[in-house]
Amino acid sequence: MAEAVVYHDPLDIDRRLRALGGLQRQDLLAAVEAAVAAVGGCTDNDPPAARGWDSWRSATRRLREVHRRLGWEKDDTANFSTIIHKGERIKVAVANTDDATGNPLAHPTNRSRKGATSDRASQINQLVLPFAGWHSETEPELAVVPGYATWYLGIYIEGDTVRAELSMPTRLESGYFTEWKERIMLISSDEEWTPSVVPVADDDGPAFEVPVFRK
Repeated sequence: MAEAVVYHDPLDIDRRLRALGGLQRQDLLAAVEAAVAAVGGCTDNDPPAARGWDSWRSATRRLREVHRRLGWEKDDTANFSTIIHKGERIKVAVANTDDATGNPLAHPTNRSRKGATSDRASQINQLVLPFAGWHSETEPELAVVPGYATWYLGIYIEGDTVRAELSMPTRLESGYFTEWKERIMLISSDEEWTPSVVPVADDDGPAFEVPVFRK
């Protein structure tokens, strides 16, 4: 298994994020907070898949609300929901990941198996080719945009434990990510998880606040 380049020093994290289309840690954490709020709103009466679906949906929406104001665009090609930065040729998607998330010594993966279209890919984001950019098959085949690298905002939520990282996978086996090229630690410990009430504004309505619940 190839070892990923891992960023866990705060200065290195900020520097690497800025190189990715001007990303900032607090903007990505706004999406994590939205995911936590969504999970906190689920009860025993919700379907079993509700926590995963609601956290992914809410994080994706918040990621777009924040970053579209900063020059990013949303993209739903082939129902693969991302934000894209055309200048830097980068895509960012949200994924629910396992308890290795945020641990620089562990190897995280997605919590649920990828669908049939993604499962066909076995090697992703591996090659940087002159004039061709990144070869990327992290997304369904019809969603691939030549020359774009695909990153994932991986989020793990379990009770009071919240972890997150922004990482670029390089291998998918049987529907699960098994290797990563780069991993940028966003939340690695309880001391780094400081939830707050953050403003949310839809394009079509006024701003309102999302309460962040912790159980």
